[in-house]
Amino acid sequence: MYKKLLRKINNLSELVMKFSDKELKNKTDELKKRISNNEKEIDIIAEAFAVVREADRRVLGLYPTDEQVLGALALYEGQIAEMKTGEGKSLVATLPLYLKALYLDTVFLVTTNDYLASRDFERIGAVYQWLGLEVADGTSDPEEEEFDVKKRQEVYAANIIYISNGTLAFDFLIDGLAEKREEKFISKLTYALLDEVDEILLDSAQMPLIISGAPKVQSNYFENTNAFITILKKEIDFKLDEEQKNVWLTEKGIIKAKKYFSISNLLDQQFFTLYQHIILALKAHHTLKRDRDYLVEEGEVKLLDRKDGRILEGSNLQNGLHQAIEAKEFVELSNETQTISSITYQNLFRQFQQLAGMSGTAKVAENEFINTYNLPVKMIKTHKKSIRVDHKPKSYTNFAAKLEASLEKISSLHAEGRPVLVITGSVDASELYSLNLLNRGIPHNILNAKSSSKEAQIISEAGQVGAVTVSTSMAGRGTDIKISEEASEKGGLAVVITERMLNRRIELQAKGRAGRQGEPGDTYTFESLEDDVIKNFVQESIQAYYEKYKEVTRPIRNYKVKHAFMKAQKISEQNGYDERIKALQFDEVLRLQKEQVNKKRQEIMELRSVSEALLIVNQSAEIVVNEYFSTSERQTSRSIQRFILDHIDYNFKNVNEEYLKTNELKQLYIRHILKENLQVKREKIGDDRAFLQYLQITMLKAIDNAWSNQVDAMNQLRFVVQSRSTAQKKPIAEFEKEAQRSYQQRQSEVSLLILKNAALSLLDIKKGELIVTFP
Repeated sequence: MYKKLLRKINNLSELVMKFSDKELKNKTDELKKRISNNEKEIDIIAEAFAVVREADRRVLGLYPTDEQVLGALALYEGQIAEMKTGEGKSLVATLPLYLKALYLDTVFLVTTNDYLASRDFERIGAVYQWLGLEVADGTSDPEEEEFDVKKRQEVYAANIIYISNGTLAFDFLIDGLAEKREEKFISKLTYALLDEVDEILLDSAQMPLIISGAPKVQSNYFENTNAFITILKKEIDFKLDEEQKNVWLTEKGIIKAKKYFSISNLLDQQFFTLYQHIILALKAHHTLKRDRDYLVEEGEVKLLDRKDGRILEGSNLQNGLHQAIEAKEFVELSNETQTISSITYQNLFRQFQQLAGMSGTAKVAENEFINTYNLPVKMIKTHKKSIRVDHKPKSYTNFAAKLEASLEKISSLHAEGRPVLVITGSVDASELYSLNLLNRGIPHNILNAKSSSKEAQIISEAGQVGAVTVSTSMAGRGTDIKISEEASEKGGLAVVITERMLNRRIELQAKGRAGRQGEPGDTYTFESLEDDVIKNFVQESIQAYYEKYKEVTRPIRNYKVKHAFMKAQKISEQNGYDERIKALQFDEVLRLQKEQVNKKRQEIMELRSVSEALLIVNQSAEIVVNEYFSTSERQTSRSIQRFILDHIDYNFKNVNEEYLKTNELKQLYIRHILKENLQVKREKIGDDRAFLQYLQITMLKAIDNAWSNQVDAMNQLRFVVQSRSTAQKKPIAEFEKEAQRSYQQRQSEVSLLILKNAALSLLDIKKGELIVTFP
């Protein structure tokens, strides 16, 4: 079908070339009219693509090839186009984005970071503007001190928005916390084209994007448990699972904890927080490694992205794990904060009506894309045939032998004048290679989280004759290394991968740096049985081989052992897939609850009169009062006074004894006090529109606070239910049951907070502006 449509586009392209600039620009309005008249989509696709293709040539000086048009057709149909490095994905995106914008008004091009979004906006945006569409750079301004709603409204009013996944996620969360309709800004989530789609939807899928609020009361257990776990012995006092991600105390470990902390029963409910902190300390020490998972910079723990080694600026581990790492590293503990709202990329992008994506390494994960996002992968041929040579991996028993062999290869390539890119699996590995290259007298650049500020300069020099660049896998994706003519004559870029990576996509991305657009290039891979992925997922028979030959320095020739490297990587990939599915199941529970919360928020924001708002406040008060009367045995004058002081009026003095004869009179009295309280506030504000806004804000604040507590509770619950799998209980089933129970409790909490916020909030009017101080 695509090739037939391509022929039609090519025929139209010859005709469109003869149009004047004015005639070509007028095509946008003409196509809009044809769309509104419900003309056949296939005819509109062909003409629209021909129009954009010609506009690309006139504005950018670039003309999409047939292969690029085929990729664009796949993207328009809501598929993933696998296009190799250097095939011009940014240009390909112009065709589907233009036509989708004509149909849907607003569409998104989503990249993995703000730099790429701004770069593509600057390079490509002029095409859409030339054709009469509005295009916006949706990236966040690091200099902006306060969130500017008007600016975001202007961005989201555009037809085509270039934005990073992180910025879009935070905008989505902020928009969901709006207190007035005028503060909403996110447009309808119709169509998103994701660049490096596998990084966004797979590698970053589980990452929670969090808006935090006020600090929690800080626990004093972090330092104490950090000291305690240093006396514990692995396999005796605690154990780790096969993936080295989860940890638990053995019976002996529990006994040691009881003695150390002088308590009777560590597993008693009153000591749950202590137990939790012991597990956090063990995780910090035994599942998280410095310079692989995080680094310490200027006394601050900064997380590293395992897939590319970059610093995750502004990101902290949740539920106390970040503070446990800080205790481990003896740096000042940061404050734990209250989560106001959060979402994962998985849930964010499932909000869109249609997704499409581009990547050089999507096909190997097609099953997951189809199962999770209903996104099939279409492989697009390269414009020029690839002549890159991928050499067979060299496998070794120990790290030292692998290191020596890989250094020899780097040295020989450097001696030939070849530019060399060395890909390592972590920051500490990159620094180890750098040290060894210095000892060999080989000049080089090092690119990792500690030198990321020089990334552009380092990459610009990486394709020159004799250049050696040592990098984490941050140079393995989205990095465009341009090879000099002289370097190309010497054989082009050589990529040396120094370990078996967590998945094939990381390796394929690294290899993709060499041999772009038909250039020469080679890739070499070195691996050992001491690589992390092998150690974590090795079979017993391979462990026995390792114990026997661990001092041998020659390459492994045993086929079964060599095959174990690929098998371990497949297990790692399956483990990653299982983790993402598990996270998706947990997230789905929260998503459904959040839908109900959003629906309630929307209802409140759409209230048109004070009477409608007061009805909700009074209904909430009724629930709270009924609960008070059902749980309290006897309501005395003093207890009712206490109730009113705590829930309705801080300044309440004395109860009228006439209303204490029956429960009905008592309840009537409380309702009367509430009515008087709200009337005083209404008169003080002196404007019903402002009073309605006040009531809406108090109700929205109540909903948001209760949801914040629910998110925190659910994060804690995830931690708890994992241990229940050992008791033959399914964690997700337990989570769903407890989550529903918790959500029901939050509904009572919402009613209580609405009553207290509406009645107890303090009002002040300064310079015509209403100032509200919540209880």
